[in-house]
Amino acid sequence: MKANRNITRIDRQTTGGYLVRIMRRGKLHSAYFAFEEHGGKRKALAAAREYRDELEQRLKGYSPKRQVQKLRANNTSGVAGVRLVEETDPRWKSKPTYRYWVAQWSPAKGVRRTKRFSVEKYGNDKAYKMAVRARKRGVAEMEQV
Repeated sequence: MKANRNITRIDRQTTGGYLVRIMRRGKLHSAYFAFEEHGGKRKALAAAREYRDELEQRLKGYSPKRQVQKLRANNTSGVAGVRLVEETDPRWKSKPTYRYWVAQWSPAKGVRRTKRFSVEKYGNDKAYKMAVRARKRGVAEMEQV
């Protein structure tokens, strides 16, 4: 039996039910399955799962390769999978700080690749461009899952 992903149980004093919510391509699809209307909690959950499964079959999401290219709201570099990292090394009294641009991608399911480019070594602009180039190459090599 599938897990209850995208299904939330809602309990109130007078009523209760299951809420199904699925986001596909920026659009929210939802439905509510009340305990009372479906003949109890188990039947309402079964109806919610059936609806969820039908939605997942019908609505196409993004491919994994397309999904990793979407910019997230918290992205500050302007390129998906590229970020600036600043680390302080606590092992030394002077506590030196290192800055580098990181490119990250997943060439296959369960595998993560990361490349770092030092701002001190290459300069900020060149390190950024190298990270963007590495990310672009990495995404191009991703499996078509």
